[in-house]
Amino acid sequence: MKIVLCNKYFFLNGGTEKYLQVLLRHLPRHGHEAIPFSVRYAGSWPSSYSTYFLDPPGDPTHTHLSTIRITPANSLRFLTRSIYSCEAREALARLLAAIGGADIAYVLNIYNYMSPSIIDTFYRHDIPIVMQVGDYNLVCPAYTLLRNNRPCTLCIFGAFHHGIIHRCVKHHLAASMVRVVAMYIHRWIKIYDRVAAFVVPCRFMKNILIQGGFAPNRIHLLQYPVPPEDLPVRQPKENYMLYFGRLSPEKGIDTLIKAYQAATPPVNLVIAGRSYDNEEERLRRLVLPQFQDRIRFIGFTEGSTLSKLIGGALFSVVPSRWYDNAPISIYESFAHYTPVVASAIGGIPEQIEDTVTGKLFPPDNVQALAASILWMLEDRARLEAMGAAGRAFVQEHLGVDRHINALIELFSEARSATRKG
Repeated sequence: MKIVLCNKYFFLNGGTEKYLQVLLRHLPRHGHEAIPFSVRYAGSWPSSYSTYFLDPPGDPTHTHLSTIRITPANSLRFLTRSIYSCEAREALARLLAAIGGADIAYVLNIYNYMSPSIIDTFYRHDIPIVMQVGDYNLVCPAYTLLRNNRPCTLCIFGAFHHGIIHRCVKHHLAASMVRVVAMYIHRWIKIYDRVAAFVVPCRFMKNILIQGGFAPNRIHLLQYPVPPEDLPVRQPKENYMLYFGRLSPEKGIDTLIKAYQAATPPVNLVIAGRSYDNEEERLRRLVLPQFQDRIRFIGFTEGSTLSKLIGGALFSVVPSRWYDNAPISIYESFAHYTPVVASAIGGIPEQIEDTVTGKLFPPDNVQALAASILWMLEDRARLEAMGAAGRAFVQEHLGVDRHINALIELFSEARSATRKG
């Protein structure tokens, strides 16, 4: 089967790109052709198809909205990428012509830099479309169901204008207006009616989409896979706990820092990840003088360096305050025999069995997180058993072959339905 994989980033930006990497590696091993379509940013992974990628809306080195230099040309291009981009449609059409068409389109994260217009291109080429939903972009202008650092569901049922009233996109009126207008236009032209199936990583996400008006029979639950190459041997644990992932407000890292300082545990705290919108600077200001040497910010890490960091941690922490759908960092921790302390919100309770593979606490609760940290450190033998239980869960339920087979079955169903239609 010839599969076009669409994602706005073709470099490691977050969990979606980790998933994309797995697909690019393992679909060919199952006898399928995986063809990427993305935006041509500086630092993108090498690909023989990159000449067909879409030009970025701004400078190739400016990969996120906050870094794009605002000029009249950039503003117009960003506006079309947010709403409906003929440029994206044409670029994709050139790729499809070069490869002689495709059997299926698997669309991941395309918003603001590529636009849902590519759905029309696939549709007009009679190529069935399956969309993976990794955040709440279909029902929330801010993608996170979060407002003023608190969960918010005002827009789920289609009242997207709340995004303008509360300036939900970067606290910026113009950006919020563009996003809200785009959502109303997408609903008006019924562009998502052309998607054969939606893939979600947890039941919580499925229920949100159903509330938003999407038919339950079009929504399919497939947990993120963990491939064999991401199952390292057990390594000795060192005296630190770990947060790794994006440094942004919805991740609740400020709650973690406050809880750590309240608990004063006999271990260090390591924080690894790329900072967005000066979040690291804000977090550093929360660190009290007596903890300056015990809370370490080490920046973005990946590959073997990150693997060693996860494997050496006593446990990792996922302190999200938003409806985190199914953070891949939890499964990565389990794969490294590392249990997880996490907030009980969104899809996270579906991933962690409380006191067996990790410890759940109420989101944004400093005292509860502090108590959970101390509970984890009370018994090192229990920590080791929890790490082993997490590893066993990954091996039993999250095999990449199992995921690929289920995905291909879904693709085949989508093709059959399209032919009948």
